[in-house]
Amino acid sequence: MRRFLMGFIMALAALPFCVRAQAEPPQIEWCDSPQATDDQTIAGCTAAIQSGQFSGSGLAAEYRNRGMSYRNKGLFDQAIADYNQAIVLKPNFADAYDDRGRAYGDKGLLDLAIADYTQAITLAPGSVYPYNNRGNAYDRKGLYDQAIADETRALALQPDYANSHRNLAVAYEGKGLRDKAIAEYRAALAYDPSMTFARQALIRLGVTP
Repeated sequence: MRRFLMGFIMALAALPFCVRAQAEPPQIEWCDSPQATDDQTIAGCTAAIQSGQFSGSGLAAEYRNRGMSYRNKGLFDQAIADYNQAIVLKPNFADAYDDRGRAYGDKGLLDLAIADYTQAITLAPGSVYPYNNRGNAYDRKGLYDQAIADETRALALQPDYANSHRNLAVAYEGKGLRDKAIAEYRAALAYDPSMTFARQALIRLGVTP
């Protein structure tokens, strides 16, 4: 009897751990939570995708969310695969095209990136991000006139967007327009004082940030 009671007590003591272990599967809610870590988002979106609860645009959003977390972790091929699925499910998904363009850019596939940004602009001409991102891709290819046109358009949509001021400065500097580059680097810093790239560029150009 004593052995039975001890065994019963030990089983009761272990029960909370068993319950806790069973209560911690991947949570679907993580897929859409801004507080979730990238690993939690990936787990949550995987659970959502496999649950069969989502279809169409809703399922496309889950693939896109997982793709963003894969990209944050540097898993660009996995990210691109998820953006592909999102676009198949929702062919007019401008954000998925823009995100896939960024993943292509991370891999150095600039022509593919530009094509995706162009499609995103076609689908959402009022969004600043694909203009900014395409301008950055043009900068990286040394196509400074195209970059200037895109960043100018981005700033027409959102004048305080520091990233576009920075990218515009890079394009001006690439064309040898030093004063315009300095003005744009300073504008970038005015809107985002933490932008180290702009601060270092001004120092490199011999002016006070």
